[in-house]
Amino acid sequence: MDSPTSSATGARASRRWSLFAGVYAFCCAAFTAASLSTVLGLFGEVIGLPTALIAPILAAPALFAGPLVWWALVERRGTVTYLRGAGFGLLTALVTGVLWTARFVSVWSPEMLAADPVRLLVGFVFAAVAVAGVVVGLPITYVRRRSRGASDGPATANSL
Repeated sequence: MDSPTSSATGARASRRWSLFAGVYAFCCAAFTAASLSTVLGLFGEVIGLPTALIAPILAAPALFAGPLVWWALVERRGTVTYLRGAGFGLLTALVTGVLWTARFVSVWSPEMLAADPVRLLVGFVFAAVAVAGVVVGLPITYVRRRSRGASDGPATANSL
């Protein structure tokens, strides 16, 4: 049975890892936005964002969504698996994309999403960001799994 001290330490570790996951998601989102700056620069210009700061501005929702998604998928369940880590990256990326798509719709109206080039652009960005999100979720999962205490027990084939 866990002592109150060990559960409090575990709760602090979970919060710390959730915050770390948010910062990590932000950094990865900023890198992805910078990599897609040609496409995303146009998107930012269309909705009135300053193009000089487009990467960190577009990555900002990941800073808030990342900790929530990490906690909900990984820490709250107490099982750090690569599948959950990939889910963290995917969901964080999709939440970020949905928030910016909603901002686009609020500026330009839902009819703009019906235009073929806009649908293609949004689809391309969502596909690229979803793949990047899944890939990004794996390294933080690896680090989290390796940082667990000996009391958590060794990783097994069933924990993958």
